[in-house]
Amino acid sequence: MTPVASGPQGGAVNALKPQNLAGLDTGAVLHEAKQRAAAARSLDELYAELEAFQHMPMRHEGATQIVKFRGAADPDLIVVGEGPDAEEDASGQAFAGKPGALIDLALAAAGVEGRTLLTPCVFWRPAGGRPLTDEDISLTAPFMQALIRLAQPKAILLLGAGAVSVVLNLDQRLSELRGRVVGYHGEPNVPSMASYPANFLLRQPLAKGLFWRDLLQLKVNAGL
Repeated sequence: MTPVASGPQGGAVNALKPQNLAGLDTGAVLHEAKQRAAAARSLDELYAELEAFQHMPMRHEGATQIVKFRGAADPDLIVVGEGPDAEEDASGQAFAGKPGALIDLALAAAGVEGRTLLTPCVFWRPAGGRPLTDEDISLTAPFMQALIRLAQPKAILLLGAGAVSVVLNLDQRLSELRGRVVGYHGEPNVPSMASYPANFLLRQPLAKGLFWRDLLQLKVNAGL
């Protein structure tokens, strides 16, 4: 049997920080992010708070617009992907193009497509698709926690290391987490699982079987 090539590893990669992080008062900006996220009482209000959050450095790197979720607003399952790519940035919609079509096929085959909300792990495209920094993750996390609180899913599927870092605040190798059901200890407290990001599945078709196994295992564990 031909082995699957190694998947993307690690969580945030901070080799080079963008210039717009120079002099950023992360503590003050994080306080604002938490206040804005807590104030949201609906998903529409959450995106309005994100629009008003001018201190998110990522949004000033050339992103076209906020990339919003697509799918069910009251889902049983939330699928969190990697940072938006150029197609998602242009459309303003999560999981656009071929990666999204691939995930849609899997969700439909599992019988959960109409009960799923799909979102990127950050709401703007980092310049050139650069790796996420610690600041990107910490400033996005309150808004992602609010999205999960408002959507009230029964389970969360995390596609890629960026999604794991933002949602679970973990910086472990994806290979160490993939396929394990772990708890999301926010509100609601629900099972979550890490698996391969959609772009990796397109590059490594042999990984599709492992992704499919992860999806079905989470579905059974959460009673979806």
